[in-house]
Amino acid sequence: MQSLSTPARRQPPRPACGAALVAAALATAPSPAAANGVFPAADQIVFDPADPARAIARMTYGLLATQDGGASWRWICEGAVGYDDTGGQSPPIAAASDGRVLAALSDGLAIGTEGGCAWTGAAELAGQAVIDLSVQQGDPSHVVAVAAGIRHALWASRDGGARWASAGTPLPPEFLARTVDVAPSDPRRVYVSGLAREEGSVKGVIARSFDGGETWATSAVPGSTTSREPYIAGVDPRDADVLYVRIASAPGRLFVSRDGGGSFAPVFETEGFVRAFAISPDGAAVAVGSDIDGVFRAPSATLAFERVSGVAPRCFAWTEAGLYACASEFLDGFTIGRSLDGGATFEPLLRQACLRGPLDCAASTAVGTLCPTDWPRVALMTGHEDCTPDAGAPEGGSDTGAGASGAAGASGAAGAAGASGAAGASGATGGGATAASGGGAGAGAGTGPEGLGRGAGPSDAGGCGAGGAGAGWAGVLAAASLPAIAAARRRKAGGITGGAASGDRGRR
Repeated sequence: MQSLSTPARRQPPRPACGAALVAAALATAPSPAAANGVFPAADQIVFDPADPARAIARMTYGLLATQDGGASWRWICEGAVGYDDTGGQSPPIAAASDGRVLAALSDGLAIGTEGGCAWTGAAELAGQAVIDLSVQQGDPSHVVAVAAGIRHALWASRDGGARWASAGTPLPPEFLARTVDVAPSDPRRVYVSGLAREEGSVKGVIARSFDGGETWATSAVPGSTTSREPYIAGVDPRDADVLYVRIASAPGRLFVSRDGGGSFAPVFETEGFVRAFAISPDGAAVAVGSDIDGVFRAPSATLAFERVSGVAPRCFAWTEAGLYACASEFLDGFTIGRSLDGGATFEPLLRQACLRGPLDCAASTAVGTLCPTDWPRVALMTGHEDCTPDAGAPEGGSDTGAGASGAAGASGAAGAAGASGAAGASGATGGGATAASGGGAGAGAGTGPEGLGRGAGPSDAGGCGAGGAGAGWAGVLAAASLPAIAAARRRKAGGITGGAASGDRGRR
């Protein structure tokens, strides 16, 4: 790790439980993985801009929806949205105006309405590979997307994704788009990352338009190639010229441009992947997450990063209610959690065993028709159990269970959350007074050996429990397969050097 602050103390080794878990799992278990061969996990979360209690999370086995601030989650199957996880699709999603949820698919763009129950395709983009999409922060009726074709091109919607039209001119010849963002402070400022041939070789580049796609200019991202592609991490909400770009590979790097994508300077580096990035709502702070080195936070004015947590996030979303993260339930104690102190501690909001079943939809809708028949597979995969408050202690009791389904803190603390989230955005050091996170067992505010906040999970427990995974074979096998990752994270925690200075983009 380079360009980071105070060296961290080495974490003590975890109990050697892997062999026993593997033996037990392999003796009797069906395959716990999703149909695409990956373990159940979340890698993107988006919030309804009109109702922060409503959110959609992208999982490796479809989508999850909450309408109560994370207190309960229900499943939306891939087939209802219009894709098949056996093909390895992981569609970027976005939440737009009028409650619409949008998903970029390999053969079009899916539009979810009625709380995620009904799904249709955008007629204008039918048959086209939609690569990425972005909703303008502050104006959720404005959505942009990039689609493949003879030349990749920009599309735009001004009614929250209901209707679409091509925008401006196509991207430069031989430009292969990967991600797109529209600047919160300037709807005509659009950035697209991708690959292009320059000076006889293929390089990672940023295409930028200051006029809504009418004209384009490109610039290379240092060190990016076909194996180290550049992904847009975010655009400063106050200044359209400030752009963050991460390298989607290991070792991971984060760059900042302060001249509208004309040039880039490195500000963060990790030997792992930079999978998560977020900018605070007021633009005062940024958070970045590495799968090995944990969570780092910095004032956006200086970008002097400080390590605040050992959690290894897979995604971030920063709202007025706090910093939300996707994480490994088996290492960090939660699949989705919320931090009220800028990433120092996390309150678990989702434990996958506590899913309430398919989203409750009319039988005439896509979800109501398709998802109930496939639910038994997902229930088996996630180790489904009844986590309602009057159901008693979950089997294989884990402290994380209480926080996972009982997110009274998520909604009950909503009034204070904005203030405490703003405190984190201003660069509050880890473990402040807001770390109570709604109180109660499994609030995710445990302190690890380094004095850094972690989710309360198997990495902090003394025994061989599979953490928040309940009785699911996915939890058994995943817990057994992760000691090497955990060991790498422990080694990295002991090797951070001093100095100043993040789905798979943070939302991919």
